[in-house]
Amino acid sequence: MLIALVLGVLCRSESIESRVDDLVRRMTLEEKISLCHGATDFATAAIPRLGIPSYKFSDGPNGVRYPWNVPTTSFATGVSMASTWDPTLIRKVGAAIGEETLAKGNSVILGPGVNIVRTPLGGRSFEYYGEDPWLARETAIGFIEGVQSKGVAACVKHFAANSIENQRGTVSAEMDERTLREIYLPAFEGAVREAHVKTVMCAYNRINGSYCSENPHLINDILKGEWGFQGYLMSDWGAVHSTIPAALAGMDLEMPGNEYNFFGKRLETAVKEGKVPESVIDDKAKRFLRVMLELDATKPKSVPPPACKAHLDVAEKLAEEAPVLLKNDSGVLPLKKKGLRSVVVIGPNADQRMSFGGGSCMVNSPMEVTPLEGIRRYLGGTAKVSYVNGSEPSPEDTTPIPADQLQTEDGQTGLACTISAFGRGQTVTPVKRVDTKIDFAWGDTAPAPGIPDKGYMARWTGYLVPKESGMYYVGTLATDSSRVEVDSKRLVDNSDGWGTHPLQRVMNKVELIAGAKVPITVTFRKGDDPAEIHLLWAKAPEGEQTWIGKAVQAAKSSDAVVLVVGTNHFWDGEAHDKPNLNLYGDQDRLAEAVLEANPKTVVVLVNGTAVEMPWISDAHAILEDWYGGTEAGTALAKILFGEVNPSGKLPLTFPAMLSQSPPTAMGDYPPKAGKLPYSDGILVGYRYFDTKKVEPLFPFGHGLSYTKFGYSALSVSPEKDGFAVKCQVKNEGQTAGSEVVQVYVRPKTSKVLRPFQELKGFSRIELKPGGKATVNIALPSSAFSYYSEHGWTVDPGQYEVAVGSSSRDIRLHQDLEITAPTASSASANPRAAR
Repeated sequence: MLIALVLGVLCRSESIESRVDDLVRRMTLEEKISLCHGATDFATAAIPRLGIPSYKFSDGPNGVRYPWNVPTTSFATGVSMASTWDPTLIRKVGAAIGEETLAKGNSVILGPGVNIVRTPLGGRSFEYYGEDPWLARETAIGFIEGVQSKGVAACVKHFAANSIENQRGTVSAEMDERTLREIYLPAFEGAVREAHVKTVMCAYNRINGSYCSENPHLINDILKGEWGFQGYLMSDWGAVHSTIPAALAGMDLEMPGNEYNFFGKRLETAVKEGKVPESVIDDKAKRFLRVMLELDATKPKSVPPPACKAHLDVAEKLAEEAPVLLKNDSGVLPLKKKGLRSVVVIGPNADQRMSFGGGSCMVNSPMEVTPLEGIRRYLGGTAKVSYVNGSEPSPEDTTPIPADQLQTEDGQTGLACTISAFGRGQTVTPVKRVDTKIDFAWGDTAPAPGIPDKGYMARWTGYLVPKESGMYYVGTLATDSSRVEVDSKRLVDNSDGWGTHPLQRVMNKVELIAGAKVPITVTFRKGDDPAEIHLLWAKAPEGEQTWIGKAVQAAKSSDAVVLVVGTNHFWDGEAHDKPNLNLYGDQDRLAEAVLEANPKTVVVLVNGTAVEMPWISDAHAILEDWYGGTEAGTALAKILFGEVNPSGKLPLTFPAMLSQSPPTAMGDYPPKAGKLPYSDGILVGYRYFDTKKVEPLFPFGHGLSYTKFGYSALSVSPEKDGFAVKCQVKNEGQTAGSEVVQVYVRPKTSKVLRPFQELKGFSRIELKPGGKATVNIALPSSAFSYYSEHGWTVDPGQYEVAVGSSSRDIRLHQDLEITAPTASSASANPRAAR
């Protein structure tokens, strides 16, 4: 049976290779070139005479983005996936995303994102799998295996060292080879060697001066040479900067594209002139065709529709496992449902949908359970649940800015408006007019005669002239993409590359003086949603009736208080980094006031990466909930009331303040003169905090439970190519729960700089009260290695194997000695036997 299976796999492989060779022999140069660039923004060209279809791509680290008008399941974002420390669950997530990719007519999903979180300021850090290369690697392998089990190609990105969004298109990541190999490549290597990922996406940035898209060492030497990658390498959108250097370096597919891009007519000319051998083009075409045929051979005959119950169940399970209980003094959590009469939910993120925005993570989910809605549903009317925003106006407080407080440049009432079309082939004459208010619900109809019903942009300019002085909140309730600037201060920017957004309210504060003319500009761009835009404002109340004051009064008079604060996908997003680690707006002041009013307040963080918490000493209970996706509120309520025991562990270090973060502490961030030094080298995240003995706010791997786990009976014994680590774990409490057992390797002495400790294995287990389990974790010999000019090296000497519940909560440890030096050009972390 096994022999027949192996022969079948070999025959299928030989059949695919022979078909690939045959197709390439029959293709013209022009046809081969057409497979080297996109035909549209998210699709390749078809070659009908050879039966080669157009292949469609979609963004999708946490859900399938395109086509936008087909709703899909929104799963919790990458940082949430990593905080489960559960590759088995992430494989199920990947499988569900693979099915939804097929159901929406796509063949390639542009995910996972596995860039290492070097600084919590990184705009897309919430998309990635944290700061540790081993955790990122294992999470990525699970995701890719799940996606590709459904006949869909995963695309691991962004190759490589895309740690920030600031100047991402040009910045050069300056690092040595050891840093690149030990920190920034292992997750990509695991994706290629272990998960056999079909496609890889190169990053925008440079590494040591060379763009990733034309870096032969990165692509030809490592990716396609050492790792033996057989799929195709595509560019990030617009990341190709040359024709001949990029083609010779190993770039296969330029996206987006047309025949006039670097890999279109210019590449064809370079081949005809002998500057690029046609054999190079043959290899690129073969890689594309190989993936195409492999996908066709594995696609299921039928798939469930997007956002079906089975997928929603997986999304809910992910939202249950991801949250991290950071603090729980005095047993504040779980809340007791019995006898509860009133609950007040406070904070801007309590009633905010978080499944869209943030660039390529934007997903059109058909529904999303917010924290407020989740709590109301869970209690089902057994207790009164009220809501106070607390840091900004609630919807009922806002109104459209009236016409008599808007003025055009020439003194007319209202704002000057220009509506124009955009996109390829659009030659429509712009419409100019004066609008007394910005208060429109155009739907799918054209906003003006002669303007198309989609693919248009409206821009309003003029002055805001308030009748009363004070602090105002100004913003939009809008679909699609909008920006608002008041007195050169950008108050709203939910453009994220001018993508599509469902109806969303975004507001920010600005101080205005009665009668003073302040310039205002509002821009709106129509995507696929029914168009709607309203320019809103609200004057902040004063004295005891401030929004914070209302929250304090509610907190004092309620049996239970849940304060939901954090950031959002316009704060954590693509193409920009965060300015700081603060909660946006007045949320820190809100937290301080509410915690003083009711010390048993439960603080829930809805955010993408670490935040500062100046109020932490007053908080008894803090739950990190991340961006939890479609079922975020459902899962949150179950955790708050004890139906689900929190089990997430931090995939990144929370510094006490931004100045503790290595790139900030070392002066590397922001980039200078187009260069981003990696002065921290291999000391990224907890490696830095532990080695330099810096006390973080919360350490890597941290996460509490409603129960307690005891560790005992550690043994570390030699086995083939490494060691077997075993220990016993017992649930010593009265509640069922899951624990993540973490294994760290500590070199006692070293010829070179080594981190104090490095994560090299983990295992997630679930135990009933009083239950015991023996945990087995394999440590290959390469777990003790470092990268040098001789390749991967293991020095003889004393090492310590440390086992615990976090990087700072080590329960067991055992010394061992490695007697013979070894050196290898192979991977630093080949995956343990599965």
